[in-house]
Amino acid sequence: MPEEKDDFQATVEDIAQDARDLEQIESEKAGLDPADPRVKPLSARAEELAEQLHHKTLAEQDLAETAADG
Repeated sequence: MPEEKDDFQATVEDIAQDARDLEQIESEKAGLDPADPRVKPLSARAEELAEQLHHKTLAEQDLAETAADG
């Protein structure tokens, strides 16, 4: 059980960091003109982070279910 708890906690922290990174990117984009050349790479990075968040939250759910069953 300690290993599962550690894995869960690491996943929670990783998700939180990705969320902070995504928030920072979106804040930066909010101050830019939509035609600014920095918007496209920032948007691409935001999309990557959002996809990673999706996969990590699924993994987090699996870890929680495993812990609850075990």
